[in-house]
Amino acid sequence: MRILFYIFNSFLIISNAFYVKKFLHIYQLKNYQNLRFLEFFSKNIKIYIVFLAFFVVFLAFLKNFYVISVFNIVIFISNYYLFKDIINSKKTPINYTKKLIRIYLLSIVLVIIPLPLYFGYVLSTFILLFSPIISNILNLYDKILNAIYIHKARKKLKSSNVKIIAITGSNGKTSVKNILAKILEKDYKVLPTPLSYNTPLGIAKFINENTLDNIDFIILEYGARRVGDIKKLCKIFGADYGIVTMVGNQHLATFKSRENIYLAKRELAKFLKEKLCVFNLDNIYTLRMFYEKYGEKVGVSINTQNGGNDKNLIYANDINIKNFLTEFNLHVFNKTYKVKTSLLGAHNVLNIVLCTALSLRLGVKIRKIVSAIRSLKFTPHRLELIKSRINIFDDSYNCSLDSAKASIDVLSKMKNKKMVVTPGIIEGGKTEYDLNFQLGKMLHIFDFVIIIGEHNKRAITDGLKSIKKTSNIFYCRDLEGAKKYFSMLNDGENLLLLNDLPDDYD
Repeated sequence: MRILFYIFNSFLIISNAFYVKKFLHIYQLKNYQNLRFLEFFSKNIKIYIVFLAFFVVFLAFLKNFYVISVFNIVIFISNYYLFKDIINSKKTPINYTKKLIRIYLLSIVLVIIPLPLYFGYVLSTFILLFSPIISNILNLYDKILNAIYIHKARKKLKSSNVKIIAITGSNGKTSVKNILAKILEKDYKVLPTPLSYNTPLGIAKFINENTLDNIDFIILEYGARRVGDIKKLCKIFGADYGIVTMVGNQHLATFKSRENIYLAKRELAKFLKEKLCVFNLDNIYTLRMFYEKYGEKVGVSINTQNGGNDKNLIYANDINIKNFLTEFNLHVFNKTYKVKTSLLGAHNVLNIVLCTALSLRLGVKIRKIVSAIRSLKFTPHRLELIKSRINIFDDSYNCSLDSAKASIDVLSKMKNKKMVVTPGIIEGGKTEYDLNFQLGKMLHIFDFVIIIGEHNKRAITDGLKSIKKTSNIFYCRDLEGAKKYFSMLNDGENLLLLNDLPDDYD
Protein backbone atom coordinates (compact mmCIF):
# COMPACT_ATOMS: atom_id res chain seq x y z
CA MET A 1 0.00 0.00 0.00
CA ARG A 2 2.83 2.32 0.89
CA ILE A 3 4.44 1.64 -2.50
CA LEU A 4 1.20 2.58 -4.27
CA PHE A 5 1.04 5.78 -2.22
CA TYR A 6 4.57 6.80 -3.24
CA ILE A 7 3.84 6.01 -6.91
CA PHE A 8 0.69 8.14 -6.72
CA ASN A 9 2.55 10.91 -4.87
CA SER A 10 5.36 10.85 -7.45
CA PHE A 11 2.85 11.15 -10.29
CA LEU A 12 1.30 14.22 -8.65
CA ILE A 13 4.68 15.86 -8.05
CA ILE A 14 5.75 15.32 -11.66
CA SER A 15 2.44 16.86 -12.79
CA ASN A 16 3.55 20.08 -11.09
CA ALA A 17 6.47 20.27 -13.48
CA PHE A 18 3.98 20.97 -16.29
CA TYR A 19 2.76 24.10 -14.49
CA VAL A 20 6.26 25.56 -14.29
CA LYS A 21 5.90 26.96 -17.82
CA LYS A 22 2.82 28.99 -16.84
CA PHE A 23 4.58 30.56 -13.88
CA LEU A 24 7.69 31.29 -15.92
CA HIS A 25 5.55 33.00 -18.55
CA ILE A 26 4.21 35.39 -15.90
CA TYR A 27 7.73 35.89 -14.52
CA GLN A 28 9.01 36.79 -17.98
CA LEU A 29 6.11 39.21 -18.57
CA LYS A 30 7.09 40.84 -15.27
CA ASN A 31 10.64 41.34 -16.64
CA TYR A 32 12.03 38.80 -14.14
CA GLN A 33 11.35 41.28 -11.33
CA ASN A 34 10.60 39.45 -8.09
CA LEU A 35 8.36 42.07 -6.47
CA ARG A 36 6.20 42.46 -9.59
CA PHE A 37 5.84 38.66 -9.77
CA LEU A 38 4.80 38.51 -6.11
CA GLU A 39 2.32 41.36 -6.65
CA PHE A 40 0.59 39.18 -9.23
CA PHE A 41 0.02 36.53 -6.58
CA SER A 42 -1.13 39.08 -4.03
CA LYS A 43 -4.08 39.74 -6.34
CA ASN A 44 -4.68 36.17 -7.46
CA ILE A 45 -3.82 33.27 -5.16
CA LYS A 46 -2.59 34.81 -1.90
CA ILE A 47 -5.10 32.84 0.19
CA TYR A 48 -4.05 29.63 -1.56
CA ILE A 49 -0.41 30.24 -0.64
CA VAL A 50 -1.36 30.59 3.03
CA PHE A 51 -3.48 27.45 2.71
CA LEU A 52 -0.55 25.46 1.28
CA ALA A 53 1.91 26.76 3.86
CA PHE A 54 -0.43 25.59 6.63
CA PHE A 55 -0.73 22.11 5.16
CA VAL A 56 3.01 21.78 4.54
CA VAL A 57 3.52 22.20 8.30
CA PHE A 58 0.46 20.11 9.20
CA LEU A 59 1.28 17.17 6.96
CA ALA A 60 4.94 17.16 7.98
CA PHE A 61 3.80 15.83 11.36
CA LEU A 62 1.05 13.59 10.00
CA LYS A 63 1.96 10.11 8.77
CA ASN A 64 -1.48 8.83 7.88
CA PHE A 65 -1.10 7.98 4.21
CA TYR A 66 -4.87 7.84 3.62
CA VAL A 67 -5.46 11.36 4.97
CA ILE A 68 -2.49 12.70 3.02
CA SER A 69 -3.80 11.05 -0.15
CA VAL A 70 -7.14 12.82 0.27
CA PHE A 71 -5.37 16.15 0.77
CA ASN A 72 -3.24 15.46 -2.32
CA ILE A 73 -6.32 14.84 -4.46
CA VAL A 74 -7.96 18.04 -3.23
CA ILE A 75 -4.83 20.05 -3.97
CA PHE A 76 -4.42 18.40 -7.38
CA ILE A 77 -7.96 19.45 -8.35
CA SER A 78 -7.36 22.95 -6.90
CA ASN A 79 -4.15 23.30 -8.90
CA TYR A 80 -5.92 22.35 -12.10
CA TYR A 81 -8.65 24.96 -11.74
CA LEU A 82 -6.37 27.69 -10.38
CA PHE A 83 -3.47 27.29 -12.81
CA LYS A 84 -5.09 26.27 -16.10
CA ASP A 85 -6.23 29.84 -16.91
CA ILE A 86 -3.49 31.73 -15.10
CA ILE A 87 -2.67 33.38 -18.44
CA ASN A 88 -5.78 33.81 -20.55
CA SER A 89 -4.33 35.66 -23.52
CA LYS A 90 -1.73 34.60 -26.03
CA LYS A 91 -0.86 38.07 -27.32
CA THR A 92 2.67 37.76 -25.96
CA PRO A 93 3.84 34.14 -26.19
CA ILE A 94 6.58 32.86 -23.93
CA ASN A 95 10.03 33.64 -25.35
CA TYR A 96 12.48 30.78 -24.83
CA THR A 97 15.62 32.81 -24.27
CA LYS A 98 18.76 31.19 -22.88
CA LYS A 99 18.03 32.82 -19.54
CA LEU A 100 14.49 31.47 -19.43
CA ILE A 101 15.64 27.96 -20.34
CA ARG A 102 18.16 28.01 -17.46
CA ILE A 103 15.49 29.15 -15.01
CA TYR A 104 13.04 26.60 -16.49
CA LEU A 105 15.36 23.65 -15.90
CA LEU A 106 16.29 24.76 -12.39
CA SER A 107 12.61 25.33 -11.52
CA ILE A 108 11.70 21.80 -12.58
CA VAL A 109 14.48 20.43 -10.40
CA LEU A 110 13.19 22.43 -7.42
CA VAL A 111 9.63 21.24 -7.96
CA ILE A 112 10.56 17.54 -8.01
CA ILE A 113 13.05 17.71 -5.11
CA PRO A 114 10.35 16.77 -2.53
CA LEU A 115 9.74 13.47 -4.40
CA PRO A 116 11.00 11.19 -1.56
CA LEU A 117 8.83 12.87 1.11
CA TYR A 118 5.42 11.44 1.95
CA PHE A 119 4.00 14.99 2.14
CA GLY A 120 6.08 15.92 -0.94
CA TYR A 121 3.21 16.91 -3.25
CA VAL A 122 1.98 19.71 -0.99
CA LEU A 123 5.53 20.95 -0.50
CA SER A 124 6.16 20.69 -4.24
CA THR A 125 3.10 22.83 -4.99
CA PHE A 126 4.24 25.42 -2.46
CA ILE A 127 7.71 25.50 -4.07
CA LEU A 128 6.11 25.72 -7.53
CA LEU A 129 4.60 29.13 -6.75
CA PHE A 130 8.00 30.59 -5.95
CA SER A 131 10.21 28.43 -8.18
CA PRO A 132 10.93 31.18 -10.77
CA ILE A 133 12.15 33.58 -8.06
CA ILE A 134 14.21 30.93 -6.25
CA SER A 135 15.70 29.75 -9.55
CA ASN A 136 16.59 33.27 -10.60
CA ILE A 137 18.25 33.96 -7.24
CA LEU A 138 20.26 30.76 -7.52
CA ASN A 139 21.10 31.54 -11.16
CA LEU A 140 24.36 33.38 -10.46
CA TYR A 141 25.45 32.85 -14.06
CA ASP A 142 22.87 35.35 -15.32
CA LYS A 143 23.74 37.90 -12.67
CA ILE A 144 27.40 37.79 -13.71
CA LEU A 145 26.44 37.83 -17.40
CA ASN A 146 24.13 40.84 -16.95
CA ALA A 147 26.77 42.77 -15.04
CA ILE A 148 29.33 42.12 -17.81
CA TYR A 149 26.80 43.08 -20.50
CA ILE A 150 25.92 46.39 -18.80
CA HIS A 151 29.60 47.15 -18.11
CA LYS A 152 30.38 46.56 -21.80
CA ALA A 153 27.68 49.05 -22.85
CA ARG A 154 28.85 51.62 -20.31
CA LYS A 155 32.46 51.28 -21.47
CA LYS A 156 31.38 51.62 -25.10
CA LEU A 157 29.54 54.87 -24.31
CA LYS A 158 32.50 56.33 -22.42
CA SER A 159 34.91 55.56 -25.25
CA SER A 160 32.69 57.40 -27.77
CA ASN A 161 31.99 61.09 -28.31
CA VAL A 162 28.25 60.57 -28.32
CA LYS A 163 26.00 62.83 -26.23
CA ILE A 164 23.12 61.28 -24.30
CA ILE A 165 19.64 62.75 -24.22
CA ALA A 166 17.55 61.13 -21.48
CA ILE A 167 13.76 61.35 -21.41
CA THR A 168 11.61 60.47 -18.43
CA GLY A 169 8.04 61.01 -17.29
CA SER A 170 4.88 59.09 -16.52
CA ASN A 171 3.58 59.48 -20.08
CA GLY A 172 4.93 60.47 -23.46
CA LYS A 173 8.51 59.16 -23.29
CA THR A 174 8.38 57.16 -26.52
CA SER A 175 6.42 59.82 -28.42
CA VAL A 176 8.84 62.55 -27.33
CA LYS A 177 11.80 60.35 -28.27
CA ASN A 178 10.44 59.77 -31.77
CA ILE A 179 9.54 63.44 -32.32
CA LEU A 180 12.93 64.62 -31.05
CA ALA A 181 14.79 62.15 -33.28
CA LYS A 182 12.86 63.36 -36.33
CA ILE A 183 13.73 67.02 -35.58
CA LEU A 184 17.40 66.46 -34.70
CA GLU A 185 17.91 64.37 -37.83
CA LYS A 186 17.78 67.66 -39.75
CA ASP A 187 21.27 68.54 -38.48
CA TYR A 188 22.70 65.54 -36.61
CA LYS A 189 23.29 61.81 -36.69
CA VAL A 190 20.83 60.51 -34.12
CA LEU A 191 20.31 57.04 -32.63
CA PRO A 192 17.08 56.58 -30.62
CA THR A 193 16.28 53.37 -28.77
CA PRO A 194 13.74 51.16 -30.55
CA LEU A 195 10.26 50.55 -29.16
CA SER A 196 10.15 51.31 -25.43
CA TYR A 197 13.53 50.07 -24.21
CA ASN A 198 13.89 51.80 -20.83
CA THR A 199 15.54 49.33 -18.42
CA PRO A 200 19.27 48.75 -17.77
CA LEU A 201 19.39 45.51 -19.75
CA GLY A 202 17.19 46.82 -22.57
CA ILE A 203 19.34 49.93 -23.01
CA ALA A 204 22.57 47.92 -22.70
CA LYS A 205 21.34 45.53 -25.41
CA PHE A 206 20.60 48.50 -27.70
CA ILE A 207 24.02 50.08 -27.15
CA ASN A 208 25.96 46.84 -27.55
CA GLU A 209 24.15 45.93 -30.78
CA ASN A 210 24.68 49.30 -32.51
CA THR A 211 27.75 51.11 -33.75
CA LEU A 212 28.30 54.55 -32.23
CA ASP A 213 30.66 55.71 -34.96
CA ASN A 214 29.73 59.18 -36.24
CA ILE A 215 26.67 59.31 -33.94
CA ASP A 216 26.11 62.73 -32.38
CA PHE A 217 23.21 61.93 -30.03
CA ILE A 218 21.72 58.82 -28.46
CA ILE A 219 18.16 59.31 -27.22
CA LEU A 220 17.26 57.08 -24.27
CA GLU A 221 14.06 56.54 -22.33
CA TYR A 222 14.54 56.22 -18.58
CA GLY A 223 11.67 54.24 -17.08
CA ALA A 224 10.93 53.54 -13.43
CA ARG A 225 8.61 51.61 -11.17
CA ARG A 226 10.27 52.60 -7.92
CA VAL A 227 12.25 55.47 -6.45
CA GLY A 228 15.91 54.87 -7.32
CA ASP A 229 15.36 53.28 -10.75
CA ILE A 230 16.19 56.43 -12.74
CA LYS A 231 19.11 57.26 -10.48
CA LYS A 232 20.48 53.81 -11.30
CA LEU A 233 20.04 54.38 -15.06
CA CYS A 234 21.76 57.76 -14.80
CA LYS A 235 24.65 56.21 -12.91
CA ILE A 236 25.08 53.47 -15.52
CA PHE A 237 24.55 55.38 -18.77
CA GLY A 238 24.71 59.04 -17.76
CA ALA A 239 22.87 61.99 -19.34
CA ASP A 240 24.01 65.22 -21.03
CA TYR A 241 20.54 66.63 -21.68
CA GLY A 242 17.14 65.78 -20.27
CA ILE A 243 13.42 66.13 -20.84
CA VAL A 244 10.82 65.50 -18.12
CA THR A 245 7.39 65.12 -19.72
CA MET A 246 5.04 64.95 -16.73
CA VAL A 247 4.31 63.23 -13.44
CA GLY A 248 1.08 61.26 -13.48
CA ASN A 249 -0.43 58.27 -11.73
CA GLN A 250 1.25 55.49 -13.71
CA HIS A 251 2.42 52.43 -11.75
CA LEU A 252 0.90 53.50 -8.44
CA ALA A 253 0.85 49.82 -7.48
CA THR A 254 4.64 49.91 -7.16
CA PHE A 255 5.25 53.60 -6.41
CA LYS A 256 2.48 53.72 -3.75
CA SER A 257 2.03 57.51 -4.09
CA ARG A 258 2.26 60.27 -6.68
CA GLU A 259 4.86 61.98 -4.51
CA ASN A 260 7.10 58.93 -4.93
CA ILE A 261 6.61 59.13 -8.70
CA TYR A 262 7.69 62.77 -8.51
CA LEU A 263 10.80 61.84 -6.49
CA ALA A 264 11.68 59.15 -9.03
CA LYS A 265 11.33 61.41 -12.09
CA ARG A 266 13.24 64.20 -10.32
CA GLU A 267 16.28 61.91 -10.18
CA LEU A 268 17.09 62.81 -13.79
CA ALA A 269 16.93 66.55 -13.10
CA LYS A 270 19.12 66.14 -10.01
CA PHE A 271 21.68 64.10 -11.94
CA LEU A 272 21.93 66.74 -14.68
CA LYS A 273 22.94 69.41 -12.11
CA GLU A 274 24.18 72.35 -14.26
CA LYS A 275 23.27 70.63 -17.54
CA LEU A 276 20.17 71.50 -19.54
CA CYS A 277 16.82 69.96 -18.70
CA VAL A 278 13.46 70.81 -20.35
CA PHE A 279 10.29 70.73 -18.24
CA ASN A 280 6.55 70.75 -18.85
CA LEU A 281 5.19 73.72 -16.89
CA ASP A 282 1.56 72.60 -17.24
CA ASN A 283 2.02 69.76 -14.77
CA ILE A 284 2.20 70.84 -11.11
CA TYR A 285 4.90 68.29 -10.31
CA THR A 286 7.22 69.10 -13.22
CA LEU A 287 6.58 72.82 -12.58
CA ARG A 288 7.81 72.23 -9.02
CA MET A 289 10.78 70.35 -10.43
CA PHE A 290 11.54 73.28 -12.75
CA TYR A 291 11.74 75.73 -9.86
CA GLU A 292 13.85 73.34 -7.75
CA LYS A 293 16.49 72.82 -10.45
CA TYR A 294 19.39 75.25 -10.03
CA GLY A 295 21.21 74.52 -13.31
CA GLU A 296 20.35 75.25 -16.92
CA LYS A 297 16.66 74.72 -17.62
CA VAL A 298 13.84 75.55 -20.02
CA GLY A 299 10.11 75.43 -19.30
CA VAL A 300 7.44 75.00 -21.97
CA SER A 301 3.66 75.17 -22.00
CA ILE A 302 0.49 74.82 -24.04
CA ASN A 303 -1.31 76.96 -21.48
CA THR A 304 -1.33 80.68 -22.32
CA GLN A 305 -1.46 81.52 -18.62
CA ASN A 306 1.84 79.71 -18.11
CA GLY A 307 3.56 80.96 -21.22
CA GLY A 308 1.83 83.93 -22.80
CA ASN A 309 3.48 86.65 -20.75
CA ASP A 310 7.05 85.37 -20.70
CA LYS A 311 9.03 86.39 -23.78
CA ASN A 312 11.69 83.76 -23.04
CA LEU A 313 9.26 80.86 -22.85
CA ILE A 314 8.48 78.55 -25.74
CA TYR A 315 4.80 77.69 -25.84
CA ALA A 316 1.87 76.77 -28.07
CA ASN A 317 -1.79 77.78 -28.13
CA ASP A 318 -4.88 77.96 -30.37
CA ILE A 319 -4.89 74.17 -30.72
CA ASN A 320 -7.56 72.78 -33.05
CA ILE A 321 -8.24 69.45 -34.72
CA LYS A 322 -9.50 69.66 -38.31
CA ASN A 323 -9.65 66.92 -40.93
CA PHE A 324 -7.64 64.57 -38.71
CA LEU A 325 -4.81 67.10 -38.37
CA THR A 326 -3.81 69.15 -35.33
CA GLU A 327 -3.28 72.86 -35.99
CA PHE A 328 -1.64 75.20 -33.49
CA ASN A 329 0.41 78.34 -33.06
CA LEU A 330 3.99 77.74 -31.96
CA HIS A 331 5.49 80.74 -30.13
CA VAL A 332 9.28 80.97 -30.01
CA PHE A 333 10.91 84.09 -28.55
CA ASN A 334 8.08 86.46 -29.51
CA LYS A 335 7.66 84.99 -32.98
CA THR A 336 4.65 82.89 -33.98
CA TYR A 337 4.58 79.99 -36.43
CA LYS A 338 1.39 78.34 -37.67
CA VAL A 339 1.95 74.60 -37.65
CA LYS A 340 0.03 71.47 -38.70
CA THR A 341 0.82 67.89 -37.71
CA SER A 342 -0.75 64.49 -38.19
CA LEU A 343 -0.22 63.77 -34.48
CA LEU A 344 -3.55 64.26 -32.75
CA GLY A 345 -4.35 66.18 -29.58
CA ALA A 346 -3.06 68.83 -27.21
CA HIS A 347 -0.83 66.31 -25.42
CA ASN A 348 1.06 65.70 -28.67
CA VAL A 349 1.43 69.45 -29.16
CA LEU A 350 3.01 69.57 -25.70
CA ASN A 351 5.38 66.75 -26.71
CA ILE A 352 6.30 68.73 -29.83
CA VAL A 353 6.97 71.90 -27.82
CA LEU A 354 9.24 70.00 -25.40
CA CYS A 355 11.27 68.71 -28.35
CA THR A 356 11.30 72.13 -30.02
CA ALA A 357 12.81 73.71 -26.89
CA LEU A 358 15.67 71.23 -26.67
CA SER A 359 16.30 71.24 -30.45
CA LEU A 360 16.60 75.04 -30.48
CA ARG A 361 19.16 74.89 -27.66
CA LEU A 362 21.09 72.31 -29.69
CA GLY A 363 21.26 74.70 -32.64
CA VAL A 364 18.53 73.44 -34.98
CA LYS A 365 16.92 76.33 -36.89
CA ILE A 366 13.23 76.97 -36.30
CA ARG A 367 12.35 76.58 -40.01
CA LYS A 368 13.84 73.07 -39.95
CA ILE A 369 11.93 72.27 -36.77
CA VAL A 370 8.63 73.40 -38.29
CA SER A 371 9.37 71.35 -41.41
CA ALA A 372 10.05 68.25 -39.28
CA ILE A 373 6.84 68.76 -37.27
CA ARG A 374 4.79 68.81 -40.47
CA SER A 375 6.20 65.42 -41.51
CA LEU A 376 5.83 63.61 -38.18
CA LYS A 377 4.34 60.10 -38.28
CA PHE A 378 2.26 58.31 -35.65
CA THR A 379 4.00 56.34 -32.92
CA PRO A 380 2.37 52.87 -32.98
CA HIS A 381 -0.39 52.39 -30.38
CA ARG A 382 -0.11 55.99 -29.10
CA LEU A 383 -3.35 57.47 -30.42
CA GLU A 384 -2.42 56.13 -33.84
CA LEU A 385 -5.10 56.81 -36.45
CA ILE A 386 -5.91 53.82 -38.65
CA LYS A 387 -8.40 54.72 -41.36
CA SER A 388 -10.49 51.90 -42.76
CA ARG A 389 -14.25 51.48 -42.93
CA ILE A 390 -14.29 53.18 -39.56
CA ASN A 391 -11.72 55.51 -37.98
CA ILE A 392 -9.72 53.50 -35.43
CA PHE A 393 -7.81 55.50 -32.84
CA ASP A 394 -5.32 53.01 -31.41
CA ASP A 395 -4.19 54.20 -27.98
CA SER A 396 -3.68 50.70 -26.65
CA TYR A 397 -0.07 50.85 -25.49
CA ASN A 398 -0.80 52.07 -21.99
CA CYS A 399 -3.23 54.19 -20.04
CA SER A 400 -3.31 56.60 -17.12
CA LEU A 401 -6.00 59.08 -16.17
CA ASP A 402 -3.99 61.87 -17.82
CA SER A 403 -3.39 60.03 -21.09
CA ALA A 404 -7.01 58.82 -21.17
CA LYS A 405 -8.23 62.40 -20.76
CA ALA A 406 -6.01 63.48 -23.67
CA SER A 407 -7.33 60.72 -25.96
CA ILE A 408 -10.96 61.27 -24.97
CA ASP A 409 -10.53 64.98 -25.64
CA VAL A 410 -9.49 64.17 -29.22
CA LEU A 411 -12.48 61.86 -29.71
CA SER A 412 -14.81 64.53 -28.35
CA LYS A 413 -13.92 66.62 -31.43
CA MET A 414 -15.18 63.91 -33.78
CA LYS A 415 -18.68 64.56 -35.10
CA ASN A 416 -19.90 61.02 -35.84
CA LYS A 417 -20.80 58.25 -33.41
CA LYS A 418 -18.08 57.00 -31.12
CA MET A 419 -17.25 53.68 -29.45
CA VAL A 420 -14.56 52.99 -26.85
CA VAL A 421 -13.02 49.62 -25.94
CA THR A 422 -11.05 49.56 -22.69
CA PRO A 423 -9.99 47.35 -19.77
CA GLY A 424 -9.53 50.54 -17.75
CA ILE A 425 -6.47 51.69 -15.85
CA ILE A 426 -4.34 48.94 -14.37
CA GLU A 427 -1.55 48.96 -11.76
CA GLY A 428 -3.38 51.72 -9.91
CA GLY A 429 -2.70 50.21 -6.50
CA LYS A 430 -5.11 51.19 -3.74
CA THR A 431 -6.50 54.02 -5.85
CA GLU A 432 -7.44 51.75 -8.76
CA TYR A 433 -11.21 51.84 -8.12
CA ASP A 434 -11.19 55.65 -7.84
CA LEU A 435 -9.07 56.05 -10.98
CA ASN A 436 -11.40 53.84 -13.00
CA PHE A 437 -14.49 55.50 -11.54
CA GLN A 438 -13.10 58.82 -12.82
CA LEU A 439 -12.33 57.19 -16.16
CA GLY A 440 -15.92 55.92 -16.36
CA LYS A 441 -17.21 59.48 -15.85
CA MET A 442 -15.08 60.67 -18.77
CA LEU A 443 -16.51 57.99 -21.07
CA HIS A 444 -19.94 59.62 -21.12
CA ILE A 445 -19.13 61.22 -24.52
CA PHE A 446 -19.20 57.77 -26.19
CA ASP A 447 -22.28 56.23 -27.78
CA PHE A 448 -21.04 52.71 -27.00
CA VAL A 449 -18.74 51.58 -24.17
CA ILE A 450 -17.12 48.13 -24.29
CA ILE A 451 -15.40 47.07 -21.07
CA ILE A 452 -12.82 44.27 -21.27
CA GLY A 453 -12.23 41.92 -18.36
CA GLU A 454 -13.67 41.76 -14.86
CA HIS A 455 -11.01 43.70 -12.99
CA ASN A 456 -12.26 47.26 -13.53
CA LYS A 457 -15.75 46.44 -14.75
CA ARG A 458 -17.62 47.72 -11.68
CA ALA A 459 -15.58 50.90 -11.21
CA ILE A 460 -15.91 52.02 -14.85
CA THR A 461 -19.63 51.18 -14.93
CA ASP A 462 -20.28 53.03 -11.67
CA GLY A 463 -18.44 56.10 -12.92
CA LEU A 464 -20.20 56.13 -16.28
CA LYS A 465 -23.67 55.67 -14.78
CA SER A 466 -23.05 58.46 -12.29
CA ILE A 467 -23.00 60.85 -15.27
CA LYS A 468 -25.10 59.15 -17.92
CA LYS A 469 -27.89 56.60 -17.64
CA THR A 470 -27.15 54.34 -20.56
CA SER A 471 -27.83 50.82 -21.71
CA ASN A 472 -25.05 50.90 -24.30
CA ILE A 473 -22.47 49.30 -22.02
CA PHE A 474 -21.18 45.90 -23.09
CA TYR A 475 -18.78 43.47 -21.41
CA CYS A 476 -16.39 40.92 -22.88
CA ARG A 477 -13.36 38.94 -21.87
CA ASP A 478 -10.83 40.23 -24.43
CA LEU A 479 -10.40 42.28 -27.59
CA GLU A 480 -11.39 39.34 -29.77
CA GLY A 481 -14.70 39.20 -27.95
CA ALA A 482 -15.15 42.96 -28.39
CA LYS A 483 -14.82 42.79 -32.17
CA LYS A 484 -18.37 41.52 -32.60
CA TYR A 485 -19.61 44.95 -31.44
CA PHE A 486 -17.64 46.87 -34.09
CA SER A 487 -20.40 46.22 -36.63
CA MET A 488 -22.60 48.61 -34.61
CA LEU A 489 -20.54 51.45 -36.11
CA ASN A 490 -21.36 52.73 -39.57
CA ASP A 491 -18.83 53.82 -42.17
CA GLY A 492 -16.85 56.86 -41.09
CA GLU A 493 -17.67 56.49 -37.40
CA ASN A 494 -15.03 56.30 -34.66
CA LEU A 495 -13.49 53.62 -32.46
CA LEU A 496 -11.05 54.31 -29.60
CA LEU A 497 -8.92 51.42 -28.32
CA LEU A 498 -7.98 52.72 -24.88
CA ASN A 499 -5.29 50.64 -23.17
CA ASP A 500 -4.59 46.97 -23.62
CA LEU A 501 -5.07 44.22 -21.06
CA PRO A 502 -1.69 42.53 -20.41
CA ASP A 503 -1.34 38.77 -20.67
CA ASP A 504 -0.78 38.53 -16.92
CA TYR A 505 -3.93 40.41 -15.95
CA ASP A 506 -7.32 38.91 -15.29
